[in-house]
Amino acid sequence: MDDHELPDIIIPNPLPMKAREDLMERIVSVVVPHPNINANYDARMIEFKEYVKYLEKKAFEKAHSRDEYYAMLARLMYRMQKLLERRPRRADSNDPYGDIPLSHELADFMGLTQEELEEFDEEQNPQGPSAADEAIAKSTITPKLRRTVVDKLGSMLFPPPDPFAYLEGRMDSITRKLEKIEAKAYKECDDRDEYYNMVSLRAYRLQKEYKKSGKSYLDRIVRYPVLVIRTEVVG
Repeated sequence: MDDHELPDIIIPNPLPMKAREDLMERIVSVVVPHPNINANYDARMIEFKEYVKYLEKKAFEKAHSRDEYYAMLARLMYRMQKLLERRPRRADSNDPYGDIPLSHELADFMGLTQEELEEFDEEQNPQGPSAADEAIAKSTITPKLRRTVVDKLGSMLFPPPDPFAYLEGRMDSITRKLEKIEAKAYKECDDRDEYYNMVSLRAYRLQKEYKKSGKSYLDRIVRYPVLVIRTEVVG
């Protein structure tokens, strides 16, 4: 055997994907211990899981053994637990996703370096331009991105109380207000960073207005009643 070759015995056996997925779920559970049926549709949860998936992949690629891989993920979980202990809840206690940090805080919360953040952004937006000045240009604010911004602000600041709130039209009024806020921010901004700042700040102000007034952001009128069809299986 060549002196520069490592003996096969120290090469770790690859972890099965199911085991890795279980570990990712454990990491997610540190921040969201009790997700509800909206987990696969909540914008905050989706974004948070993307960060967890990225960091798990980095740990898997860097680790030289299972123990080292487990240690990396354990440090990540410990970091999140400690940070959660220091920060107050941002949302209603009934919101299972209330402890997920805001989008602009997630990278720091997860401990990403600047290099990792750039790599993560590139993986999430592979079609984006590479030049820094082009990356923040107003022309990069696509219709899809604008819809995503409205959806995320709605999920973070005005979460639906049940799965049927959107379908029944009880979220129509607050959604229209967020769309107006977004449209105004898009019209007035000069670049993407300014757009994000303007739309998020104005949406937060709207949330504060509702909290201060004590009014509900839900419409009382059910515009589109949802019919739940039950089937009975006769054995």
